[in-house]
Amino acid sequence: MIDLTKNRSQFNKYTLKKTLSTELLLEDHLSDLIALEKFSGDVGKLKKKLVEILWCRECVTNHALELLGFCSEAITGGCPNRPAWEELSITADEIYEFFEPLKRIEQYTKPVFEKARQFNFSIRAIRKKLENRSPARLEYIGVKSGDNGNEYIR
Repeated sequence: MIDLTKNRSQFNKYTLKKTLSTELLLEDHLSDLIALEKFSGDVGKLKKKLVEILWCRECVTNHALELLGFCSEAITGGCPNRPAWEELSITADEIYEFFEPLKRIEQYTKPVFEKARQFNFSIRAIRKKLENRSPARLEYIGVKSGDNGNEYIR
């Protein structure tokens, strides 16, 4: 077992890997919601489609809270690229505060979908900053090498 408090490199890799995977999950949930924007004027159809894709507001808020925790650890633990971690912390907090009160289907109007799109764009942009500017960034296996969708740490 590795003591992450004593091994900064391993701490950075662990925190980055957990953060990037959570960001990808959040992006996926937001993308699923955004894809249903065309049903925003019809509560019945929207509800049916949300059930079909198993979309869950709680997943969005939980992933936002997870990101807040990872950001706190990264900032206090001295992970590289502090500005990106701070930006992610602010964005994750905004996502949580925005989606937490949206508990009824009727609340999912066009402005909610637009805000989800903005959040999705922001999360992706921050993820790219973390991937590209961190020494512990993730590499992805290329399709030609038999990509199975799993990432690994360099």
